[in-house]
Amino acid sequence: MPRVTIPVTRLSDAGSADPTETNGDPVNQHALPNSGRTVLRVRNAGAAALDLTLVTPVTVGGRAVEDTVVSIPAGDTRTFASLSPALYGTSVPIDVASADLKLIAFEP
Repeated sequence: MPRVTIPVTRLSDAGSADPTETNGDPVNQHALPNSGRTVLRVRNAGAAALDLTLVTPVTVGGRAVEDTVVSIPAGDTRTFASLSPALYGTSVPIDVASADLKLIAFEP
């Protein structure tokens, strides 16, 4: 199955309400449309730390670039920005460990 796309909310000077969170999908995983200015916010609603992986689909000199793996503590939120399209692509593959990770994305 294809990855579940995380919707991106456009911000404006009129103000924007927070979108509904996308539940993590550890089976199908996710894709984030990325312009390099896209902001990803991830909340861990679980009772234990959970991993989020930003997959780097590029290679340098024939070698795969290591993925970015972040452990998000229980009850905490992490915000990711400046996701370089040269490193992560224009559709960032995101792997989650659990449905307890809640994802939203913004674009200025």
